Amino acid sequence: MRTHAGMMWMAAIGLSGVLAAEAGWRGDGTGRALAAAPCLEWGGANNTNIQWKTQVGASFSSPVPVADRVFVTAEENKLVCLDREDGKILWQSSNGFADLPSTTTGKPETAPATSCGFTTPTPASDGERVYALFGTGVVSCYDLAGRRQWMRYINATERLEYGRSASPVLAGGRLVCMIGHLLALDTATGVTAWEAPDVAETYGTPVAAKLGPTLVIVTPNGAVVRAADGKVLATGIGETAHTSPVVQNGVAFFADAHSSAVKLILKPDGHLETHELWQADFDGECYSSPVWHDGILYAVNNAGVLQALDAVTGKSIYQQTLDLRSGATGANLYACLVFAGGNLFVANDRGDTLVVKPGREFKSVQHNTLDEGANSTPMFDGRTLFLRVGEALYAIGVPGNESVREPTREPFRAPVTSVETHPPGASN
Repeated sequence: MRTHAGMMWMAAIGLSGVLAAEAGWRGDGTGRALAAAPCLEWGGANNTNIQWKTQVGASFSSPVPVADRVFVTAEENKLVCLDREDGKILWQSSNGFADLPSTTTGKPETAPATSCGFTTPTPASDGERVYALFGTGVVSCYDLAGRRQWMRYINATERLEYGRSASPVLAGGRLVCMIGHLLALDTATGVTAWEAPDVAETYGTPVAAKLGPTLVIVTPNGAVVRAADGKVLATGIGETAHTSPVVQNGVAFFADAHSSAVKLILKPDGHLETHELWQADFDGECYSSPVWHDGILYAVNNAGVLQALDAVTGKSIYQQTLDLRSGATGANLYACLVFAGGNLFVANDRGDTLVVKPGREFKSVQHNTLDEGANSTPMFDGRTLFLRVGEALYAIGVPGNESVREPTREPFRAPVTSVETHPPGASN
């Protein structure tokens, strides 16, 4: 039986697309920020390496850095844009039922009940636009200056006990969403491109991956769907209760109390062959999605036990109880594992983040603490770590190192017009 505390694991669920120019939850969708070079120490009594802190409101979604801006959602329907360098709020816009076009049909008078709020899904961006999905069924698109491009309501019966948490996925010019079931919207217009009604919505977010030249979507309940047209290629190849799959080198990894690895082979005629490579058991509930690096699959359960599995054989390399306030102390590990700057980052909701050296032997590098607690999976970009703490967004990095960031495109500095603007938030 789930406890009330266990309901809020949705903070850790979500996954973005795999294309380099796209950003969303867990960055490029793998949980690996290979170009990042973050600092390893922060917080404490002296607020070490805290660049700025801005009050943005409560939410379990992760921040998404795009060029010179950072996007977050906040309860109960806000999309907030901040200046990356100083944390000033540039614009914010509401996305409630009252904001929908007057021609919208079927919208309810009030939002459905939820245990995780309406903004747990993390936004996604293609570098020119930002997309936000809300637990109410509202989906919106803005340009980086805050001009709304489209907004719609998807009227679908919610099938999840604790509320929607899956983040939108950018894949092949489509915005893939879990609202009632798997579906995709045209990114330019918001019009439904395809639906897969037999693929039910999940807490975890699907992952986009390429099998040869073909882009597919792999869902937490084990469906493989062609991103171009929504054709279901396979079902039931694996399953996780809370976490998202990881796809690496044509292998889909499902990490949970019962973990598995499945080889995906797409034939020239479009037929998908699947071969289960291994199964492995891991005691306890897993809310944190895993990360693959250098032939090892890392997963952590809610009791704070880190497991390293050989990704080829599924055999356990080690299991290590982490020095984190977890288990009996009431802390939970909802944030997903992240690999950045040559290290693994493991975080709980009490504000503890443990830095671990990857490899076949466990080695702890650093233990950081932010007493206000951390609400989401950390996001790394260059030398900066972005982290939600309480109702604030933090930028963490060594002072003076901001200039070494290498953006994927020139900073976007279009004028802000025709949007709901507000005074800058409290920053320091």
